[in-house]
Amino acid sequence: MKLVTTPLPEESLDGFLRRHAEAEFRDEVGDLLRGVGFDFGRPLIERASELEQLLDLPAGTLDPMLPRASSKIPGLTWGFQRRHSAPVCPECLASGNPRHQAWQHCFATACPEHALVLVDFCPICAETMQPGHGGHATCRCGHYLTHCRREAASDWEVAVSALIAGQMHPSRGSLPPSLTFQTPSDISSFLLFLIASQTAPVTGKHGKIVLPKTVEQARGQLRSIEPLLSNWPEAFEQDVSLRLRQSDQEKASAPARLGKWYQRFMRFRHPAYRVFHQAFEQVVRQEFDGRYFGAPQASRSVDRRWISAAEAGRRIGIRAGRIVEAVAAGAIAGRTFTSGFGHRHTTIDLETVESIITNRQRFIDKTHARDFLGISRKQYDLLAEADIFAASLPKELPPLVDGPHDFDALEAMVAGIAKNATPVPGKTIALQDLNLRYTTDRSGLTSVFQAIAEGALPPCPHSISGAFGKFRFPLEEVQMLLGKARRGTGLTVQELARQTGWKEQCISGWCQQGLIEHETTEHAGGLKRVINTAALARFQMAYVPVSVLAQQADTSSRSMLKKLAGKEIQTTGATQDGTAWRGHLVAMPDLAKLI
Repeated sequence: MKLVTTPLPEESLDGFLRRHAEAEFRDEVGDLLRGVGFDFGRPLIERASELEQLLDLPAGTLDPMLPRASSKIPGLTWGFQRRHSAPVCPECLASGNPRHQAWQHCFATACPEHALVLVDFCPICAETMQPGHGGHATCRCGHYLTHCRREAASDWEVAVSALIAGQMHPSRGSLPPSLTFQTPSDISSFLLFLIASQTAPVTGKHGKIVLPKTVEQARGQLRSIEPLLSNWPEAFEQDVSLRLRQSDQEKASAPARLGKWYQRFMRFRHPAYRVFHQAFEQVVRQEFDGRYFGAPQASRSVDRRWISAAEAGRRIGIRAGRIVEAVAAGAIAGRTFTSGFGHRHTTIDLETVESIITNRQRFIDKTHARDFLGISRKQYDLLAEADIFAASLPKELPPLVDGPHDFDALEAMVAGIAKNATPVPGKTIALQDLNLRYTTDRSGLTSVFQAIAEGALPPCPHSISGAFGKFRFPLEEVQMLLGKARRGTGLTVQELARQTGWKEQCISGWCQQGLIEHETTEHAGGLKRVINTAALARFQMAYVPVSVLAQQADTSSRSMLKKLAGKEIQTTGATQDGTAWRGHLVAMPDLAKLI
């Protein structure tokens, strides 16, 4: 059978590896991956080039299928990847089709080609099918997935799945016009925004939702927004109107009344969302008098529409001069006029004032960010070095804000980490204790923080009710990450000695003589030798320690050396230890003379 080396169009990484395992006569993909030292997950994606070499794949083969933190293809956006299930279309598998990239998207529930609900539950072993486990068309238990029950998907489910996959399909005609032929790269975030806005809060915090882990959970979440997108634009306009009427009527503008919902809605700027903004503007024109952000009709006779820069400064809490400068620079809308002997006046409208106040509440400085996270100044700097705050530090800030951090994004980051909470036996350590007093290895701390941010190192459930700094993480995994950062992916001399029984001094001597390929790394002011598995394998194929031969022959090393000398076999690699010489090696070709 010819080995699978070329991915099929729009094939998922999981699906390709399953086909590759099948071509190598493996029962399941897990056997293939474990055979080269990998498990399916984030480390595999980060080290894809290494995996290509181990599987003898051409360089770059896996790259088009790799999920990324930010991808133009919704099905490859890492934050929305299914990590707890691997659904399939039974008819696609029966037809010889590959596993589609979009099937691993948490909101994909149907196969557009066959209009069937995706299956992620095996009826035989009663387990959810997992990524990286099982064959191309079989469950881990051996059940053929082509025999799974076919359930017809609704037009709505097919439409959303086709939208995520970027496939043209007649069912997309039921969506808003701009989504019939376009798939914005951030459509996943937009669907999540709509679902969160329709979900009744359990904890009192609106806009929070846990991503679905199974197809059935995704179907339930998507049903909540079906009217908003299928009954267009009436249902969406009714939703916005209801939000405005149920909001604080004392607020002078639509942004102020809608608060965070409005802020999140305005982040979606792709042309495909223009119809949503137009529908929103239509509702605001009906509810408000005049401009898009106009003051409510009932309040126009009471509130002044335009106020001076001085009064605006008092309401906002900043110097009037900053407002004058912002208007002059065109950063905010305002009016300027001259009176008397050339005295210049600057005024801005109340709606702009409300918008500035809202933005200043949303964008916070480092001090407030540290207070919210419950961390120290130095730990903030360490997290910043690890690039943990990237999503909360937009390149462009609204005018007249003083802080660089988007509080919504910061809050979303903490919530995303908390949702991955997993019970862990053994000792734990709080995030606030992971600092340079705990370890002087800055690169190690960086790797730990990045693992936390990416969900690879989940917190313990009992600790996530407090501030982020009090989140607790499994101590053993933290120490493992720190150790790996110090030594790379290989073994230190000490670890190799523990695993083989060889003396550390002998291993160091072999390294110094160039008999074992290794790398040196700086640690705690000294040098550490790191030996990767490939180098160790090459060494063991070339040499055998005399001490190992003696042990196998149930004799002493001294006796074995005499026997080797009698056969005129020269040893190598020995280093002097006082008056003794240790670490004698026999080359494999010479070993044959003993037979």
